[in-house]
Amino acid sequence: MSIVIVTWNARPVLQRCVESLLLHPPSGSWEVVVVDNASTDDTLTMLAEKAPWARVIANRHNVGLAAANNQGLSASRGQAIVISNPDVLFSAGAIDALRDALDRHPRAAFAVPRLLHPDGRLQTSAGDLPGFAEAFAGRSASQSRSSAVGGRSGFWWDGWAHDEELPIGHGAESCYVVRTSALAEIGPQDPRFFLDWEGIEWSRRAARHGWEIWLCSSAEVVHLGGESIQQNRARWVVSSHTGMYRYFSADTAAVLRPFLALLIASRALVKLAALAVGAPLYDRANRSNDVSR
Repeated sequence: MSIVIVTWNARPVLQRCVESLLLHPPSGSWEVVVVDNASTDDTLTMLAEKAPWARVIANRHNVGLAAANNQGLSASRGQAIVISNPDVLFSAGAIDALRDALDRHPRAAFAVPRLLHPDGRLQTSAGDLPGFAEAFAGRSASQSRSSAVGGRSGFWWDGWAHDEELPIGHGAESCYVVRTSALAEIGPQDPRFFLDWEGIEWSRRAARHGWEIWLCSSAEVVHLGGESIQQNRARWVVSSHTGMYRYFSADTAAVLRPFLALLIASRALVKLAALAVGAPLYDRANRSNDVSR
């Protein structure tokens, strides 16, 4: 097993993440590859002191999440690779459960764990591949649609207990396992996605090659949420909407792409204006519902 962690100025939570791996390691041989996107918060010093066993790729500038994930994938030696945010805490048996899910489902390219808040509340981590109207309408509209059908339909399956193992359209990008043999067909992540939408595009590509994505309800991890995004929320808004455009423009006729770009840019401007007056925006990367653990 390989565990790839991409980090940017997240030293405190990264330390907790690697400590959780030592406390709850996978069975069998394993390795950790940390890709640091030019942090300025002594991340590299902490890793040298607290996790000298980790292999570290230190980028001289921030190359973005997808490109850094690809660096970790290329450096990994495992037959299965867990891609994790630095703000994830691994529970006992979680990584083994993800690996076992790949064994049970030979066409699974990815398997996603059940995500929990630190207080034990559930975070939504499963959904369908989105249509443009639903993605454009935003989180509240997705929640309303999902709740109306019992929580197992829509961009995000809010209101569902995530207590069954079943195929999904895509999962949360904070933590998931990748079958390395699937990469020959699917390819790596698209490095044009700097932050956000890279996992959704990868899931769509996997599905188009006949691969599956599964939710593994028996694997649980704690997702602290938003450590890097909160440091520069305006950049995240721009990056997220750029990713949204790249995702939907791939299936949009060339003549219509300027109109698509205008719609998405207008949405981004509204979000940036809301951010300027202090409105809360951080929802996609810290999803939750009302289901208790």
